[in-house]
Amino acid sequence: MSTDLQTALQALNRQFDIPLDVLVRALEEGLASAYRRVFDPEGEVDVTIDPDSGAVSGRLRTRRPDGSVEVTELPEDAFRRLAPQAARYLVLGRLRELEREQVMRDASEHQGELAIGTVDRNAGGVVHIDLGKAEGLLAPEDQVPGESLVPGRPVTVVILDARRSGTQAVVRVSRSTRLFVERLLEREVPEIRSHAVEVKAIVREAGLRSKVAVAATEPGLDPVGACIGPRGVRHRAILAELGGEHVDIVEWFDDATQFVARALGPAQVTSVELEPAAGTAHVHVPAGQLSLAIGRDGQNARLAAKLTGWRIDIKADEDPEQGEGQQDSSPPGGEVAGRSPDGGDDAE
Repeated sequence: MSTDLQTALQALNRQFDIPLDVLVRALEEGLASAYRRVFDPEGEVDVTIDPDSGAVSGRLRTRRPDGSVEVTELPEDAFRRLAPQAARYLVLGRLRELEREQVMRDASEHQGELAIGTVDRNAGGVVHIDLGKAEGLLAPEDQVPGESLVPGRPVTVVILDARRSGTQAVVRVSRSTRLFVERLLEREVPEIRSHAVEVKAIVREAGLRSKVAVAATEPGLDPVGACIGPRGVRHRAILAELGGEHVDIVEWFDDATQFVARALGPAQVTSVELEPAAGTAHVHVPAGQLSLAIGRDGQNARLAAKLTGWRIDIKADEDPEQGEGQQDSSPPGGEVAGRSPDGGDDAE
């Protein structure tokens, strides 16, 4: 067995790039555990392997009724039939460990990137996604409210991180974060990937609406038009991935007055007056645009406030025909703040 064991250790060392001393210690522990399990569950076994010769020696310590300890030298033959089994467990365990380490490394290298997987199953509200070599976990808080993910269907996610779960490494992924929207923009808009257009800020209520502020880093480039794409093709691709969630793309301005006005799109804004001490922007809109500026359940105004960092107070201009309180419907899916996909001004 000495020669066979020595050969096996050297082969494992070469195949899996596991240090020889690590292999020897692991196999010593495996043989000791196997001996106790088969021959003497109550005893304590120490096993020593000579890595140069492959020779195996062992000692069995047994406690007597009077409290004394009997030490028995174990012959090498005692481990002959145990060695293959212990080596097999060692290899399988090390392979599982290597798999876990590889998953952790891959997740670290691709953290924050998009990945396409296949929906496997929904277990207790957690969606399991097959990512190839790894399993992705989509927790309830990382799912888009109301979205149905069907087993067997492809799904795009953003990788957040990886963690150990028992003997496995699992990858935490998301579809509900602002990062997911940002990565979709990078995928669809070449000007963002080349840094000709910069995403300055994103706010999101997943499944309902997002607002994205963009700015050009090159003179003469229209950042909103670049994100919309020819005939709105880029914008529609993003909406399709988000399942119809509204995505308003607005131009970033250092001037807060202009930025607040754009952030409230697609509503038209008559004037913006800033009250810096209170952090409030007082906004006037045409009477017929009041409900559009506020949005359904206050959503448009709420997201505009988060995007700009200003508390927004909206009032309607007086209109004797329509009246200040007239309600408009919220904008249909596919409209972009301040710009329709074909490049013209919004009609509303």
